[in-house]
Amino acid sequence: MTPEPDPTPAGSADPPPPEVHPPPGAEQAGVESPEDAALLEDLRTVLLREATTTTRADRQTELPCGSRFGGYIVGRLIGEGGMARVYAARDPLSDKPAALKVLKPEYLASREMLERFWREAGSMARIRHDNVVGILGFPQEGDIRAIAMELLAGRSLRHHLDAARLEGRPMPIARAVTWAIQAARGLAAAHAVGMVHRDVKPSNLLFDDAGTLKVADFGAILLMEGATWLTGVGKQIGTPAYMSPEQCRGERVTPASDVYSLGATLFEMVTGRLPFEVEEASPLAVMLKHISEPAPDPRTWREDLPRWLATLISRCLSKDPQSRYPECGALADALQAGAGGVPAEEESIASSPDLIDTETVRRRLAELSHRAIICWACRCARRVQALNEDPRLERALAIAESAAGDADADGTPESIGRMMRRIQTLRGESLDAAYAAADGLASPAAVEAAKAAAAAASCAAARCIEDAAADAAFAARRAVSALHLAGRSVRAFWAAARKDYRRLREFSAGQTGTVGTPIPPDLLDD
Repeated sequence: MTPEPDPTPAGSADPPPPEVHPPPGAEQAGVESPEDAALLEDLRTVLLREATTTTRADRQTELPCGSRFGGYIVGRLIGEGGMARVYAARDPLSDKPAALKVLKPEYLASREMLERFWREAGSMARIRHDNVVGILGFPQEGDIRAIAMELLAGRSLRHHLDAARLEGRPMPIARAVTWAIQAARGLAAAHAVGMVHRDVKPSNLLFDDAGTLKVADFGAILLMEGATWLTGVGKQIGTPAYMSPEQCRGERVTPASDVYSLGATLFEMVTGRLPFEVEEASPLAVMLKHISEPAPDPRTWREDLPRWLATLISRCLSKDPQSRYPECGALADALQAGAGGVPAEEESIASSPDLIDTETVRRRLAELSHRAIICWACRCARRVQALNEDPRLERALAIAESAAGDADADGTPESIGRMMRRIQTLRGESLDAAYAAADGLASPAAVEAAKAAAAAASCAAARCIEDAAADAAFAARRAVSALHLAGRSVRAFWAAARKDYRRLREFSAGQTGTVGTPIPPDLLDD
């Protein structure tokens, strides 16, 4: 990717890209499939790049400042990425600025890479949208070929985010939503012509002199038809801080992958931080978080964030592409609806288990007594018990509930012994409940209900408040998953869970970090 400032584009265009014919004899190369052929060509190109130094061909692709190329007057070099160099330029006839993106010489040796480069350029030229940097043409002189693009005078979103961070002020929510809508509309235009950007991030979202946001740098794009996904040869596709889980795993991407990346960008816009950060700044560590950890609730860092926007961001950051907005047009519509005061698909968003911020739930539960936490976890598991009537689950929940309500923790050796025996029994029961998930149950919802009961039982067996709160949060998440899989509403579940939490917090006030007093059996009765 070209560094900041990055005037890379794709938008409106008139002339078609030049044709590049496949190398002679390619059809008789003996490769099993077109994908294998493309991969072999990729590997050959990488090897050629490693062997390339500053050669005569390299010098020939440098455009001296003040020279003319394809009808443009060349300016300074303003960026350089993995595949191309970008020069500022000017059209002497219209006196309008432009950017020239010139393919590097190591790629000129590969006909396959040239063909794919121009195929992508031609697809980029099909995008005609106010929120996408425009393609102006495809100038060529000798062996040097370039893409002429719109050159923007404004800064990038990265600049605005860095400035806000230095000043210690959050970005206004209305501004973040407006810019996110513009980015989503531009990406939707790419999706409409069968393209996935694959590298959506703040430095690739640029502003013109009127303040309009435009999506730039489609150099890592995937054409959903007719191309392999190794378009960015020899380099990892995407930027780890914003990559979707499927990108991190090296799987094929879809428009929902761009939705995830834009969601990560919007998260940073409203909170001033990334959804996943690591002290070591290890790209691998960040990618593992994208794959395995639920995204945090942005309201943890921005309390005034509207609920509808926090929920929307969480849906974008769902691990499962099927749980996100299918493409950026749907995301733009949801943002537009939310900005107008209409919650966008709140019920379907809230029903996805990937959107439960277990860290926030755990932190709030840790403010209760141990008995209150056990009671809350058991209530969550009970609400989905009808989805799985395995007797082991009933035993586990019954023992856990007795731990919350029995007044036997008086500190005597006898009561401590009883509690230790109960803990051992609970652990066995919770394992039995978990194993119920592997017994060929009829439905995935029943499996999740078993896990919810197991977590509630484990919560009662926990030896510290922190472990109990973590198990209780997991129980709630698995209960939500069970409801989601069973096609049932989650709204009533969370309303009841919040009501239970408020009553338990009031009852156990002043008992944080302790076992707490027994929970009266009628405390949570309506």
